[in-house]
Amino acid sequence: MLRKFAIQAVLFFIPVIMGCIAVEMITRNLPMRYAYVSKYLEKESAQLEVLVLGSSQMKDAINPQWLSRPTINLASTSQHHNTDLKLFRGLKDQMPLLNTVVVELSYAHLELPHNDGEFWKNNVYLEYYGVNCFDRKAWFKDRFIYISNPPFYSDAIYKEYISKEDKDVFNEFGFNINCYEGAFSRNNFDEDKIAQLDFVVQTSENIEIFKYNSHYFFNMIKELETMGLDVIVTTTPLYKSYKEKRNPNILKRRDSILEVVERRHPKVRIFNCETDCSEFTIKDFLNYNHLNRDGARKFTEKLDNFLQISP
Repeated sequence: MLRKFAIQAVLFFIPVIMGCIAVEMITRNLPMRYAYVSKYLEKESAQLEVLVLGSSQMKDAINPQWLSRPTINLASTSQHHNTDLKLFRGLKDQMPLLNTVVVELSYAHLELPHNDGEFWKNNVYLEYYGVNCFDRKAWFKDRFIYISNPPFYSDAIYKEYISKEDKDVFNEFGFNINCYEGAFSRNNFDEDKIAQLDFVVQTSENIEIFKYNSHYFFNMIKELETMGLDVIVTTTPLYKSYKEKRNPNILKRRDSILEVVERRHPKVRIFNCETDCSEFTIKDFLNYNHLNRDGARKFTEKLDNFLQISP
């Protein structure tokens, strides 16, 4: 009886397992940004001089193709400083010529919690970059991309293979050169219409998280400097409506950290484009706090000029 049950169980799970493997293979064949970045890293790691870290704002704002120095952009949506540092630690030995690290300090960066140990993108970092960000030993299941976030990947598979609506086009650096479609373009860059749209700005304050994140950020800067690296702390342009809705307390605390960085670390350079962004127009934005490709060209060129200035 037990043997019969075991056989039935095996027969039941074989198609399930095969189905999971098939979905996983389909997922890995999606034209995802991480795959392009991984190939570029593998090909050019020995020549890389500049490393860009940060969240989606940095991902969308910097195209290494438009920089004069060999650069890799490892920024990713919802990626926080603790993940930035893990990626740096895991990959620095592959980049012997690395001399500059660009890190982000956006408006609400310091009052948002760090990525936790089971952040779903940890599977991505492990698979594509070979870096374990789990804060534990990696298990076999951690190699499976799809199960890390089934809703996200199901939607991506649907758009790529069924609806054919996915219009992302990545260059060899993993930058989306077709990055135009967003809230602003859907409203024809009409300022009156865009002014009426609802959008989310982080306004809730969290002093405890701010204290923890600030301490972590200072230690991160110190670690990078101790390794002899030039550090650039960056902010990206924001559309005027976003700037108007920011919580002044959160903004003041973030700005105070920028001031402390300048005092404690005189060699660290601040590339602040949140306020100094007069050349960016409404047609340079995807939405209220992300640039489209045109905006990214302007920002990347500004950053390139900044990088040419000797520290």
